[in-house]
Amino acid sequence: MKIPVENIVELTVEHQFTQAYHILSQIRPDLTVKEYLELLNDKSREGKRLFALYHDTSIVALAGISWREDSYNERYVYVQYLVTDVNHRPSGLGYTLLSHINNWAKEHGAEYITLES
Repeated sequence: MKIPVENIVELTVEHQFTQAYHILSQIRPDLTVKEYLELLNDKSREGKRLFALYHDTSIVALAGISWREDSYNERYVYVQYLVTDVNHRPSGLGYTLLSHINNWAKEHGAEYITLES
């Protein structure tokens, strides 16, 4: 049995966004591909970011984040959504992606991260 290679990357270009659509559509089935791409273009202009966990060449988990500041002027990362592909639940992949984001956030000056339920 082949063990898939895991890789976590920040998605930055349209072909990556298109590849991630099938994951996000699992929690937002109302979004068309066109609406999804328009939303991502708007979000990226607002400083929001998208991270994906790949198994080999397939995205299996996705997280959308943004920077925020609390009332004590502490910067933190807000995880707007975290979704694991239905075929890979519960496998710990969401935890793996969230742990990566937590480390990334701290390396970039975040005091903490928070996740919307």
